[in-house]
Amino acid sequence: MQSELGWVFFSTGNEHLSCPTRVVEIHLNEIDQSLVTAISVSDHKLRKAGAGIVLGLKYCLKGTGKITVGGHTLSAKSYSVFSSNQSMLMGFLVVVSNKNQCQKLERFSTQGALTLARKTILKNNQARQVPEELKLKTLQVVKMTALGLSASEIADVLHLTNRGVDYHLSVAKQKIGAINKPNLIFEARNLGWV
Repeated sequence: MQSELGWVFFSTGNEHLSCPTRVVEIHLNEIDQSLVTAISVSDHKLRKAGAGIVLGLKYCLKGTGKITVGGHTLSAKSYSVFSSNQSMLMGFLVVVSNKNQCQKLERFSTQGALTLARKTILKNNQARQVPEELKLKTLQVVKMTALGLSASEIADVLHLTNRGVDYHLSVAKQKIGAINKPNLIFEARNLGWV
């Protein structure tokens, strides 16, 4: 987020149905947390801020157009993103800037937000496709883990050893770039794998 504006996209689960055609600038507190099904970010550092925004945590929201990221207060603009069917909400987009990029954010328009939303949704839809190199067994292990089954339960169902289950989980973590099992499940859900 050094030279570019950062962003957080809050999906409502409808982005696969159509292409965004309209954005409307809103206040941060107008993001309806009950509609959010997934979060995408431009920078890993924005993940916590995104979670704080969607939960409406006061320490993350520093008044109109301000959020806290890593102890720093950043300027933000937020938008509702709609599909060609004007009433279908596809998600919410929050664009943030550091102190050096404030003027860039001030000039950021709804057309810029629409372009950014389209790119983000296209990228997310491409990522939803399970990589060909990911084996069916690995995907099954991830799905069963997301359902709450233990390694030994998964091993029994799929006729694997516990170590085999751990292997498939580590392969999936590596493909997604997850740091631990909860992060794997979160990212797999965001990608539509589970």
